[in-house]
Amino acid sequence: MDSSFFSQVDLCQLMRPRKVCVCNQVSEEEILTSIRNGHDTLEKLMDDTGASTGCGTCMGSVRKLLAQELKVPRA
Repeated sequence: MDSSFFSQVDLCQLMRPRKVCVCNQVSEEEILTSIRNGHDTLEKLMDDTGASTGCGTCMGSVRKLLAQELKVPRA
């Protein structure tokens, strides 16, 4: 595979299960499971999964998943 392949493909689509936090290899399903197990704040979620404790780039995605799962209206 040459490098031009990766410029044409969303790398997130290649990851199964989809990784939200690449630094700590935390999948979307792991985050959703953690929320469903009562980790209902960003801090609790970070402590439980390790998501957003590396570079922090995924924090927006983690917050979005948290809000969607808790059915919090977006401001």
